[in-house]
Formats: sequence, structure tokens, C-alpha cells
Amino acid sequence: MTVNSIMAFRDEKGNRVEYKILDEIIVNKAGYLIMAPVEDKTSYEFYKLKFDKHMNEELLSVDDKSEIEMVKKASHLQF
Repeated sequence: MTVNSIMAFRDEKGNRVEYKILDEIIVNKAGYLIMAPVEDKTSYEFYKLKFDKHMNEELLSVDDKSEIEMVKKASHLQF
């Protein structure tokens, strides 16, 4: 994944939603993405990268406030 690239997902209703990758960082040996919906660049979302034993990538939503703060501090973005 590359910063400033666009990723598309399907929401729970099956609608296509596009996100722009704003930052990709490593904190405490874990990879994180900070993304924003293309339609609303003021709404930041935080995801943790996870790989299974076959190296398939999965994005896990980060909801823990302390983990989000840790990622924010490591990012170059202004929040």
C-alpha cells in the first residue's frame, strides 16, 4: 500500500466506499494505516495490519483510544 493511494471497500450494505491512505507507519513492531473516506477527508480512521500464516493481509479497525493516541503521536499528520 502506498500513501495517497485510494482503496475501495464494500460497506455492510454492499455499497462501494473509497478511502485515501494518509499515512502508513510502524509502531511497536505493528503496522498501521491512517485513512479517510474520499468523500470526507476530515474523518480519520485507524487500522492495524495483520498477516495470516499465508501472508494474506487483513485490516483490523483500531477502536482502543490509547492505541489510537499512540499511532497519532508516531504519525507525521496534524490532528
